[in-house]
Amino acid sequence: MRNAVIGLIIGIVAGIVLGTTVIAPRLAESVAGAIALAPIPEDAAAPSSAVDDEANPDPSGTGADTATATAATPKDTPPAKKVTRLRMASAFAESLKVHGTSAKRLERTVWRISDGQLDLRFYTPGALVADKDALAAVTSGAIDAYFTSMDTLAEREPALTLFAGPPFGSSVAAYLGWISSGGGQRLLDEISGGLEIKTLVCGMVPHAGGGWFQNRVRTSEDLRGLRIRASGIAAQLYRRLGAEVLDLSFADTLLAMESGLLAGAQLSAPHVDLALGVAKSGQTYYVPSWTTPANVFALTLSDKVWADLSAVQQTQVQTACSDNIRAAIAEAEAVQFNALKEITKAGVDIQPWPTEVHDAMRAAWSAEAKERQAGSQIFSKVLRSYRSFIKGHSIWEEMTQP
Repeated sequence: MRNAVIGLIIGIVAGIVLGTTVIAPRLAESVAGAIALAPIPEDAAAPSSAVDDEANPDPSGTGADTATATAATPKDTPPAKKVTRLRMASAFAESLKVHGTSAKRLERTVWRISDGQLDLRFYTPGALVADKDALAAVTSGAIDAYFTSMDTLAEREPALTLFAGPPFGSSVAAYLGWISSGGGQRLLDEISGGLEIKTLVCGMVPHAGGGWFQNRVRTSEDLRGLRIRASGIAAQLYRRLGAEVLDLSFADTLLAMESGLLAGAQLSAPHVDLALGVAKSGQTYYVPSWTTPANVFALTLSDKVWADLSAVQQTQVQTACSDNIRAAIAEAEAVQFNALKEITKAGVDIQPWPTEVHDAMRAAWSAEAKERQAGSQIFSKVLRSYRSFIKGHSIWEEMTQP
């Protein structure tokens, strides 16, 4: 009897060991196969662009395509997600706060909200194509997207300069109201369609600086004969007041100012001007700009690239641009005061525009707008839409101001 009990105990123990070490694993494997489960590979991870500022490399280098993710997985793993890759040239270096960081942020946001299925890849200026050729490269299909200022697009169609913020226009809030709900985006689509591109407002820097001058400007007559760097509508208004205008890159502007070739220059917001190294003792810096309520950033894609995106992907890009506007405004507003303090420490005299100069510029814009309206039906259409919206909104702003 004693031996029988001992034998029974030994049999139970042996059965347990056999079941847990041999039978159970095989049974689990059989069940997993039956319901199409596969083990998760240890090396499966999100691309680095989803977790930090570094881009996820595109080994194919082919740009806009739909490619299968290549993470190493067992043979019986279900098909990986399809990833649509778009190459986006940026007009701004990643290190340039707000401008460049907005372009880089757009890359990360699109990746994250698409769960890695849409890869809008950031490329530094010149990496894909020279900046002056970038818009043509988008329309030709050489690159997929271009992140730049709205004024750059106005070189192709002057009416687009109104989307960069018309002179003596509105607050940023009113501008956004017109773009999103006042008919602005519809008109932007109409103009962009004629250029075979899709254009989205995709960020902005409120309250650009008015300009840097070697000597004080007290009246509009002081501008006559001065050599000034400016672009967009501002360039034409300076010309109307008798200035000689040059459209130079930021780098060339700095060299021209240091050599005395330029008497003045309109650049960007205070934090950008400070980063560029413009601030020098003895200069006068006029704030704010009378030309625009903001520097507006645009994302452009060719019509074909945009049409090839699914409705969900188009919404993801639009959503990312909307969030980019919010983030850029917040970041820009947060850094301007400290930038002005540093500019003051450098020995720069910060001044508002004299009233007479301001009035002369307003008169110059009125004359310029009338001429452009007479010569361009689309310019007139956009300006009428904008002014109609701003007229009503200004009453609301006045009523709500303390």
